[in-house]
Amino acid sequence: MEAFRQKLDTHLQRYLDRNGRAYEEVRRESKIKYDPCDVARESNCFNIDFIPTGNTDQELRLSRLQFSNLLSAELRLRQLPLYGTAEDRRDRLKSVLKVEQQLDLIMQALARGVEGKDAALMLISQAIPCIMHLENRVGEKLITVLLAMAADRFQKRVKSRNLSTRFANNIQHIVNTRILGTVTRPKQWKLPLSLTNDGVGKVSLSNAKTRLFMDNISELVDYTFSSPEDAELKQIWDKMLQDYNEAMKILRKSSEHTDEDIKTFQLKIDSFFTNYVELSGAGKEGVTNYIHMLGSAHLMYYMKVHRNLYKYSQQGWESLNAKVKLSFFNHTQRGGNYGAGVEESERSYLRSIFMYFQREILWISGLAEQHIMEKLNPNHT
Repeated sequence: MEAFRQKLDTHLQRYLDRNGRAYEEVRRESKIKYDPCDVARESNCFNIDFIPTGNTDQELRLSRLQFSNLLSAELRLRQLPLYGTAEDRRDRLKSVLKVEQQLDLIMQALARGVEGKDAALMLISQAIPCIMHLENRVGEKLITVLLAMAADRFQKRVKSRNLSTRFANNIQHIVNTRILGTVTRPKQWKLPLSLTNDGVGKVSLSNAKTRLFMDNISELVDYTFSSPEDAELKQIWDKMLQDYNEAMKILRKSSEHTDEDIKTFQLKIDSFFTNYVELSGAGKEGVTNYIHMLGSAHLMYYMKVHRNLYKYSQQGWESLNAKVKLSFFNHTQRGGNYGAGVEESERSYLRSIFMYFQREILWISGLAEQHIMEKLNPNHT
């Protein structure tokens, strides 16, 4: 913190020596801004990157004159030279605005430090977990552990470490025709394996596929523990997964939980957690953060306080994130196509994304349709 303060003092003194006026004084009076991330910076007449426009020659001249006057006023405020074309003055002012932006960032960092840790932290009671992510991550872990146990038994049985042929084909057939798909409409899921094909990799699935996997996971349990000596372990896994699935059905209810719901949920989770840690073969190594939250009754606390965690699920954000990723990777230049002379700080990786957001809002709100109808039919209401 002290290093930040010394750095700020040095920059402020250097700014005063260079421009003849204190930064705080300039900032109070300045109207122009430098914001390369502003998606509308070229149409914002108070942005340094503004491009004057007009429907007629007269409007264009007026727009250029107003922006030229703004540049001169801002340079005069900072006691900088006024000579040169509008572009010369823009470049001169822009270099100073970049320095001012760095000063702002340092001052913000110091302000946050002064507020203290209490302002930066949140109470644990406010950290409501997302049940969609919880269900997804726990499901992926259980599937991964079960597949690893199936691989271990296969390797011991065939006296070979290679899992890439027979074992992978068996698992993929079960998953694609009995769990995620059917015999007539099989899916194309592939078993993740280690680079050396002697171990199972981490399973990664969407929430919908994880839920479908867990609903039909008994097919995989039957294959894993098909040996007669595994009969007892198969019963443990069947009971354990039944308790877990029934608990998840209670957890993801969209209606409010009753006291009986919460009690039943925790009883099912307690049974699942005990079997998972002590009897299933997963051990403590199989306990993730989300599984710990379930077994330690942390989740039950939030269920009692809020009565329903479905409304706090981040499913909407995940859906929006999927749209953003699709738009960014398939329909943008990903920050490119600006030319070799453009600085990295002036490139916009998100401008196209926010333009997409704006179009979405316009159509969802009905404003876009209203605007088009008014253009097509001025008498439309």
